[in-house]
Amino acid sequence: MPDDAVGRCAGRIHGNMGENKKPLMYLITQDFPYGHLEDSFVGPEYPYLCERFDISIIAAEVPPDTELLSEEEVENKGFEARIISNRQKITEKLFSLFCFLLTKDCYTEIVSIIRSGKKIFRRIYRALMFGAAAETFYRRLKQSISLTRDTQALFYFYWNDYKCFGLAMHKHKYPKIRMVARTHGYDLYDERELYGKQFFKPQTDRRLERLIFAAQYAKDYYLRRYRIQDSAKYPLYRLGVQEQNVTKEDRRHPGPNFFLLLSCSEMIPLKRVGLIIDGLAGTADGGREIRWVHIGGGELLQELRRQADRKLAGKAHIHYEFMGSIVNEEVVRFYREHYVGCFITTTSTEGGSPVSVQEALSFGVPVIATSVAELPHMVEGNGTLLSENPNADEVAAAIADMAKRYGTEAYYQMCERSLELYAAQFNARRNFSALAEELERI
Repeated sequence: MPDDAVGRCAGRIHGNMGENKKPLMYLITQDFPYGHLEDSFVGPEYPYLCERFDISIIAAEVPPDTELLSEEEVENKGFEARIISNRQKITEKLFSLFCFLLTKDCYTEIVSIIRSGKKIFRRIYRALMFGAAAETFYRRLKQSISLTRDTQALFYFYWNDYKCFGLAMHKHKYPKIRMVARTHGYDLYDERELYGKQFFKPQTDRRLERLIFAAQYAKDYYLRRYRIQDSAKYPLYRLGVQEQNVTKEDRRHPGPNFFLLLSCSEMIPLKRVGLIIDGLAGTADGGREIRWVHIGGGELLQELRRQADRKLAGKAHIHYEFMGSIVNEEVVRFYREHYVGCFITTTSTEGGSPVSVQEALSFGVPVIATSVAELPHMVEGNGTLLSENPNADEVAAAIADMAKRYGTEAYYQMCERSLELYAAQFNARRNFSALAEELERI
């Protein structure tokens, strides 16, 4: 998030609110603003919410083993925020499970699972654990913010998961609260959930004022999956990134002779970063040096380092670097300080329109991407659209072709098209302002 935007939010939070009091919003996240998991998602949206709401952030899934901002650092950045732990002692989990077993929602879900006839016992177990976690979150939330019948606020859940369901179960006790949620990927698609089923979605849906989608593909999936008619309750508000003020002329100067290939994602199986390595290994020396930089950490970091060392070490025209996890501001700084020739993703799935690709478009960078989710709408005349499940040869051909085109008129046309796609769909000011305005009307 830009520093000036943080400062404006800080002034609204800590200044004299008596003159122009705004409605209260509780923004429930995973780790924002303490960690980095949601920095590139929530960070750009937050200033626009601040324009219309007094915001108190609740981070409910802060990883215990990551380097986090301290409470003092968070306050100095202008955030009003607190952490609710998602860890449970066995006694607390059993008590939450007991409370959940007394609800109608529990048995509605169990009946649905039995009728499906698929993985019945495993799905019931998973549903009960989901419900227990939801119940625990609700009780901790209630205590943390002193939730009462007189509480008047908008609860904005950035993910439509157990946290959202937790408050939804008890919403009838608080007649003055309203609830909205975004839904993205792991909280939306059945294949992203353990045992191939999302849990308690219809029960949660009934209590929401809005369920917000970041991609048309995601919205179509949800409405089809739950046989719901489209309505104002299910708006499409794409994510967005800040305008970088890059012009067509800026992209007509390709910089050094080497070709800089950038990827940015978590290093987890579904992102298939290893496929980029295999693709690079399959490229021949075309007279231009290729430098690949990957931004992002994750469970496969060390394994992928070893794979790159093994497969790319003998390639004199290939150089590579793993930068690890960095904050969003540093990602933007990297684009500003380096002339990125192309962005690449070989992901097997996406919840919507990935921010990493949006950032590339905002800088006028061509894109190589797989044909999954919303990505086909982000690669239209500005790069290469791979098949849904490409092999290494297909990736290698796309990289080699882009490197060959680098600095040509055809390359510059792709750069211009990236800027056009950004302006039409992913401008943060337009997208987030419109969303904040709608939320204020709820």
